[in-house]
Amino acid sequence: MAVRFGKPAGNRATSKAVVADLGLGEHVAFEELLAAVTQKHGKPIELRDIDSAVIPSVTGLWIEKENKSIILLPSGDNRLHRTHAACHEFGHILLRHQGCGGVETTMPSVFQHIGSRRGIRRMLARSLDWNDTERAAEQVAYLLSLTLLPKDPESTNPFERTFL
Repeated sequence: MAVRFGKPAGNRATSKAVVADLGLGEHVAFEELLAAVTQKHGKPIELRDIDSAVIPSVTGLWIEKENKSIILLPSGDNRLHRTHAACHEFGHILLRHQGCGGVETTMPSVFQHIGSRRGIRRMLARSLDWNDTERAAEQVAYLLSLTLLPKDPESTNPFERTFL
């Protein structure tokens, strides 16, 4: 008997809807994806490298301020991982998630004292708590990632086709 772990169909439909609403082509460059998400968000989105020692347990962090959003990505991560983390944070933005308490709890010395003083309206990080919010953002990340991958032409080799 197969056991399926997943999210309710409603979350998948919402994830597909927010990605479809971007009007992306079959294949886009990351800069085009960033521009489309920025337009939907209605304010600039800035991607910043940050030393992974500053946010050791976080692979991506979205900070929304009044006039812009900032996505922090650990500088030591490889390009593929950083791209996926950015797409995950785009998922939070597109799904209009409201924030989480995980950041303040896991990194109190960095975040507990700066929120209102620095004009931060919300923060969302990839949480260790795999909840509905994280699953929904991850679904959007996978859908967005598919638009970044070049479409390979179908192989004429019967052996290669077994792996497609």
